Amino acid sequence: MQTYELGKVPPIRVGSTALEGLSERVRALGGRSVALVLDTAVAQGPYMERLEAALQGLPTTRYRVPPGEPTVDVVNQAAAQARGLEEPVVMGVGGGSALDTAKQVAGVIAAPHPIEHYLLCANPWAGRRPIIALPTTAGTGSEVTRTCIVSDAQGRKLWTWGDELLPDLVILDPQATVSMPRWVTVSTGLDALVHALEAATGQRSNAISTGVALQALRLVLRHLPTAVREPQNLQARQGMQEAALLAGMAIDSCGTGIAHNIGHALGTLYHLPHGIAVTLALEAALPWNLAGCEARYAEAALAWGVEPRALPQAFGALLQQVGFAETMRALAAPTLDPDALVQAMQAPENQPMWRNNARVPRPEEGPQLARRTVQAWQAYRG
Repeated sequence: MQTYELGKVPPIRVGSTALEGLSERVRALGGRSVALVLDTAVAQGPYMERLEAALQGLPTTRYRVPPGEPTVDVVNQAAAQARGLEEPVVMGVGGGSALDTAKQVAGVIAAPHPIEHYLLCANPWAGRRPIIALPTTAGTGSEVTRTCIVSDAQGRKLWTWGDELLPDLVILDPQATVSMPRWVTVSTGLDALVHALEAATGQRSNAISTGVALQALRLVLRHLPTAVREPQNLQARQGMQEAALLAGMAIDSCGTGIAHNIGHALGTLYHLPHGIAVTLALEAALPWNLAGCEARYAEAALAWGVEPRALPQAFGALLQQVGFAETMRALAAPTLDPDALVQAMQAPENQPMWRNNARVPRPEEGPQLARRTVQAWQAYRG
C-alpha cells in the first residue's frame, strides 16, 4: 500500500475577467504595494494597461526579467528592488522564468540572505512575502509548484524548493496569452504534455495526481493544435492554461523523469529553451522507456487513444501537427557532445529526475540515452 502526500493548491481565478478585483485581493493578502516581476515582452506589450488598471494605483515597482532562465544575479537584483516597498505582494507576470523569479524574490526579501543561501535546499526559507502568479504562457505550471529553477554563477541549472514558494493566488487570464509567438506556444504547450506524461508514469506517481495528469494530457491533445493554428482562440488558450496548471499540480506531487533530467542537462550545457529541451529528450527516450514498462504507460495511452507501444508514433504525429521541426530549425545550432551530456545528466542536481523515471536507468545506460538525444537533435538539424 502506497503512502504519499499532496501539496496545497492555492486559490485560482480562471477566465477573461479574472483580473477584476485584483487590488482588493492584494490588500486582502496584507499588501500595501506590489513588486511586479515581468517578462520583457509583457512589460512592453498591451497587457500592461489591463494590469495597471486592475491594480488601481497601488504603489508598484517593475523588474523586467531578462530573456532566458533566471540566474542568481537576476533574483538578487529583483529582490533588492522589491525591498524598497512597504509590505509588498510579489506578483509574477510572464512565463516560467518570471514566475520562478517572483516566487524566489518573495522568499529572499524575508531575510538578509541572497538566493545562493537556499540553492538545493541547503537552508530553510526564513519566511516570505505573499505571491500572486499570472502566467502568460501555458506550459511550466510554475504557478502551482513549490519548485523553482535558477542558474548559479557557474551556469549550472539548479533548483530551490519549499512550501514558501507556492503562490497565494493564481490568475489564469487567456487574454494574457494571445500574443505569444508561435514557437513559444508550441514549446510551452509540449512542456505541459511532458509534465503530464512523466507525472503519470514516474516512480512517485499516485492515484490522485495521476488523475490530474491524465486530464492535463487530454487538454493538451485537445487544445494545443488549435492554439497554434488560431492564436486568438480564447477557448483553446484557456484550455492550455488549464492543462499547464493541472500538469504543474501533478509534478508538484509526483516529480518528473528522464526527459527533464536530459532537458536540464541540455539547459546547463547549451541553454536550450526548456520546453524544446524536454520535448527533444522525450522523443529520444520514450521508446527506451517503454521497453519492459508498458504497464506504467497504460492509462496515459488510453487517454491518448492508442496502445502503449504506439505512444512514440502518436507523440511524433503531434510534433508534426504543431510544427515542432520548424521550431527546432529556428534555433542556434550548437554541436551536442554526448559525453558532456551524460556527465551533466548524472550531476547531483539532476539525480532526483533520473531516479523517478518510469524505467530507472542503470548508470551504464546513461550514455545510450545521451546518444539517442544527440541523434534526435541531429535529425532535426539535418
